[in-house]
Amino acid sequence: MSLELFVNQMVEMESLVPRELKGKKVAQPTFTREVVTVVGLKTTAARFLPVSHEGHSNETYVDKVDVLGKQRAEFIARKLKGIERRAHMALFRELAARTNGSDEWKSFFEGHFGTPCIIPDGLCIACWNCGLFGGLDAAGQRATFSRARYFDTYSIEETLECVSMLESEEGMGIGNQVYEDMVADKEGKPRGRGAETYHLYEYVKAGTHFPFITLIESPTLLDVVGYLHAVRRADAHGYGKYSANHGKFDTQFLAVATGYPRFSVLNMLEWAEAGDLEAKFANGEVQFDALGEAVMLTGDEIDALADKLQGAFDEYVAALG
Repeated sequence: MSLELFVNQMVEMESLVPRELKGKKVAQPTFTREVVTVVGLKTTAARFLPVSHEGHSNETYVDKVDVLGKQRAEFIARKLKGIERRAHMALFRELAARTNGSDEWKSFFEGHFGTPCIIPDGLCIACWNCGLFGGLDAAGQRATFSRARYFDTYSIEETLECVSMLESEEGMGIGNQVYEDMVADKEGKPRGRGAETYHLYEYVKAGTHFPFITLIESPTLLDVVGYLHAVRRADAHGYGKYSANHGKFDTQFLAVATGYPRFSVLNMLEWAEAGDLEAKFANGEVQFDALGEAVMLTGDEIDALADKLQGAFDEYVAALG
């Protein structure tokens, strides 16, 4: 019953159909005051290096911030959104290729949006991906604003416990090249790899927890279920620096609800430290502000919602015509 009530509150799929603007197709969804909130807990499954700076010489440090009386690892919204956007784009291409009955997704984009899909320099600003995450054409003349709203998040554990750094027992990580002692050859010239040929980096250890909240404004059913699947792909890809090998995550979705949350990531940190984070959602103790009746899905209901991906995408294709 809750799942049906949730689906009935979604915005019509026609809102994702691009309109013509000066001879170019532009995604300009119908903006409403409806919103869906996705709440969850991300757990690192490998080394993770969240950074928002260039680093210092040949050393790179985890972003850290003092929150609620503890120093914690910081995972900024821009990094979180960037990886999930690319995962969402890969999902979109996969669905488009499946719809065409072949491995060719390019013709789908050119046929429906009038331009090839080139990332990141040639975003079409007409498709579902750009309509959800925002886009801008190369000339900067037309843009769509993001309907996916992300929040910075912080580790539940403090850095002394969850970050491998110079003063910790593990020490900092060592980059790809291995340092070698410089030994003089017969001519007295030093040979080997010196300190300038390798780098050190801090990293968040596996098993560290980051609660998160993501909002989707004017949400269609496709937006919500697509986001759920994109997160799974992003977890396997990896977040943060060196994401090809590091930054793997396991995500537990605690709730998907209509309405704005009456709590923040900071509240979730406090609940986690008290040991009742999951219970708050499982027992329905959290609240959301919605235009109508707030509907919250948890557990198996979220899995059932995610199963609607192909049907929702088929509806989108039908709306595109």
